Amino acid sequence: MVDEGTAKPTRRTALTVLGAVGAAGAAGLVGLRVATGSAPGTLAPVDAAVRPVAPAPGATRPVGGVSPTVAENARPGDAGFRLDGLRHSTDHEGQIAGYASATSVAPGETLDFFVSVAPAQGYRITVFRVGHYGGAGARQVVTSPWLDGVRQDPPQVSPTDGAVWCSWQPGWRLTIDAGWVSGLHLALLRNAQGYHHWIPFVVADPSRHADALVVVPTSTYQAYNGWPMDGRTGASLYRGYDAQGNLRGSDLRARAVSHDRPMTGSGLRRPMKDDIGFVQWIEQQGRDLVYASSEDLHSGRVVPHHHRAVIFPGHDEYWSPAMRAAVTTARDRGTSLVFLGANNCYWRIRYAQGDRLVECAKSIVPGPGPEPPTTRWRDVGDPEQLLIGAQYVAIVDGAAPLVVRGSDHWFWAGTQVRDGDEIPGVVHGEADQLMRGVARPASTESVLLSDSPFNRQGRTRRQQTCLYRAPSGAWVFAAGSLAWTRQLRNGPAADDRLRRATRNLLDRVSQAPPTVSG
Repeated sequence: MVDEGTAKPTRRTALTVLGAVGAAGAAGLVGLRVATGSAPGTLAPVDAAVRPVAPAPGATRPVGGVSPTVAENARPGDAGFRLDGLRHSTDHEGQIAGYASATSVAPGETLDFFVSVAPAQGYRITVFRVGHYGGAGARQVVTSPWLDGVRQDPPQVSPTDGAVWCSWQPGWRLTIDAGWVSGLHLALLRNAQGYHHWIPFVVADPSRHADALVVVPTSTYQAYNGWPMDGRTGASLYRGYDAQGNLRGSDLRARAVSHDRPMTGSGLRRPMKDDIGFVQWIEQQGRDLVYASSEDLHSGRVVPHHHRAVIFPGHDEYWSPAMRAAVTTARDRGTSLVFLGANNCYWRIRYAQGDRLVECAKSIVPGPGPEPPTTRWRDVGDPEQLLIGAQYVAIVDGAAPLVVRGSDHWFWAGTQVRDGDEIPGVVHGEADQLMRGVARPASTESVLLSDSPFNRQGRTRRQQTCLYRAPSGAWVFAAGSLAWTRQLRNGPAADDRLRRATRNLLDRVSQAPPTVSG
């Protein structure tokens, strides 16, 4: 934890500062800027009007049996939306970068953006909702006015755990009204010189029971975030800088990471782009969906067993005990679990400062007072295989094909595959396996859907895709590879067999679960 002598203002403090300004809202939004020529930290209301896109009437509740997600994707998308090809800011120069006050926000709540611009100049923020939208990939929801930007203070570093965090002044407040549909959103910052930076966040809808809850792995995004990658300050839960400006491993890594700082580089790491691609694909399928962040799952703001299935689309590696307990309870009450990545629920974490600080010492030494150790789940006698049905085995050198098993199972129906068939490029990044000698979950059915050899440092290892049915009737699927969702999107890597199999799975888990008491 950050020591009290250098503790940053809390989120509540920042909101109090904003509330004291008394800036008027426009169309449900309030824009704030650092006033030109004012004393440092003085805020003044922006006098320009914002340009919200009018929400579809009744968009947050089913109309005529159509889910809000389906109705939303029937709207025109933004034909000019793109993630790449933009002039992105760099950490060491800091042309523009920012972070939001929360990883998730619900209708009726506000989200504050903290932005630094160098040199001082105007900037604006455009918010997109990610989806299919007829192939456009996103819809522009709102654009801020031009705001006066300044270079904010350098980040601070905790001497106790190495956490890097910022105490920036807020620049723009966004109010989420009832017209916003739950989903993954991206705020695009752009300064007057044309430099860009992305801030991802989730719009949740905690009150609605949907067929599937999609959990965006924001705790894992932050664990890998090394901002600022400037040769001096940045640190993630993996690496930090030495005195010569070299990134080094475990001896210099942070033991905690803060959401109160930008994401490095463009703001979107490679796994985020895979998750964005999955969201675009699944929203094409006409599913009834709501979304949540890791912190929503931890805090209990969303209740997994209110949904027929919970989908973990990406690399969801860092879980708190509260997250795991909520998901286990959901499975035991009949909610199916779909893990479309690998190396899930691997590290056991704690949250501090509300949900803004992710702590993971990666040590079996207990924390302060009664706090349990933040280490691998398997090191404290609770292996991830007990929940997922498989667990992380190794990094994959290069890529390997997925080798089909259990081809007569309903999962592979309509794909025309046979045992031993290969689907190229699926085994990539990291891989899971059903491990011998490790406790398995109770099940009424268990099947291997792939058994794929791959290379790791000259040694042959095995990736396995697993499916089991819990006594509650819930299905639990583990893809066992980080490249699974890349095969679902349009493009050269897409594979129709994997698409069909994944649709078979989603069809099955979207069915009404059996009634489970308790």
